[in-house]
Amino acid sequence: MKDYQDIPDYANELLVASSIGIDQLLQKLKSLLSLPITITDPLYNVLFSSDITINSETFSSSVFEEMNTTNHNNARMYQIQTIDNKMVGLAAPIISKNTTFGFLFILGEDPIEIYQYSEIAKFTASLCAIQMQKQREMNQEKVKYKVAFLFDLLYGNMKQREDIIEYGNIWGWNFNNPHQTIVFSLTDFNHFSAEKQILNRIHSYIGKILSDCGKIPITLIKQNQVIVIYPLQTIDDPVNSRDEVKQFSHSVINYIHSIYPEYKVVCGIGKVYSNPTELFRSFQEAKVAYDLGILLNIDIPFFSELGLERILYKHDLQDLKEYYETILGDLEKYDAVNDGDLMETLEAFAANHFDITQTAKALFLHRNTLRYRLKRIEEILNIKLEDFNIKLDISAAFKIKQLHQL
Repeated sequence: MKDYQDIPDYANELLVASSIGIDQLLQKLKSLLSLPITITDPLYNVLFSSDITINSETFSSSVFEEMNTTNHNNARMYQIQTIDNKMVGLAAPIISKNTTFGFLFILGEDPIEIYQYSEIAKFTASLCAIQMQKQREMNQEKVKYKVAFLFDLLYGNMKQREDIIEYGNIWGWNFNNPHQTIVFSLTDFNHFSAEKQILNRIHSYIGKILSDCGKIPITLIKQNQVIVIYPLQTIDDPVNSRDEVKQFSHSVINYIHSIYPEYKVVCGIGKVYSNPTELFRSFQEAKVAYDLGILLNIDIPFFSELGLERILYKHDLQDLKEYYETILGDLEKYDAVNDGDLMETLEAFAANHFDITQTAKALFLHRNTLRYRLKRIEEILNIKLEDFNIKLDISAAFKIKQLHQL
């Protein structure tokens, strides 16, 4: 039988403490050594500390100078110059599955005293690595289920309100409150370029804005889109809610333009729904608003504010073409044969609410010249332009032309 050594008491104490959490593990190590203990990420940003005076602001800006000591199996001594004072620290890397999560520091003033704790530092770092790896795997699993849940929610696969609320609670989302969907997108997106990194940066920035406003982000990246399910406090104050969402959307677009001026970013905003089972409607509406925003050159298009356009956009295209031909086909043919511009005149007349004075100014025409043209249009189309129903038909036909680029 091989010789063996007893496991030190401190190892058992630290192992038990690690099963409770990293905070408890640090407090246990501090009580054993009577020295401050700090855990940082690879960039020396403080993640955990047993001393409230040590934080990321003071620690990450410190100067770390490796001392002339023999490496003790990767535990290294550093002279640390903080903003306020100097200290020494023994740093043991926290590594699991070839990933460095950060460093465990034992801090103090006497390098000889601290260096004797190399073994306990490495042991504690290994316990931290186990906990951090476990947390990472849990987070990855959580993200996987989160994405699947959001896809089901946005595509109408979840039919029970209670189920949505229960799942939302897992990630801290309160689907008892009303929400609406916002779609942000890069145009001319290339899936095989660095633009994926841009989407990730946009996604991170959106999460930061929402967090700064006290909202838990509900976001998803899908192809060239960043989808936001935006939480509202109430549905009873539509004006303030609209202004809040518009300001949020403007801030996102302005941020993207400031750092990526070469890219065009567009968005679309769906309607507000109190019942989370209807949020798939808001998503579909946001996509329609997004498309119409591009066609109509609207920066922040709200689906609820798109009237005739949203009906014409979603209608059967062949029916719309036939309708357009019925209303304006003869005038379009006349212009083609005679190299005329009566279509342009009529379109300006409709855009200016069929007001002769405004249209004449817009086209730089004399009113009598405009009247002559309008009379000729009436003859070609066999209509009377003062007829209210005729005005509606003409407006709709030009909307169809614009939306479907006829």
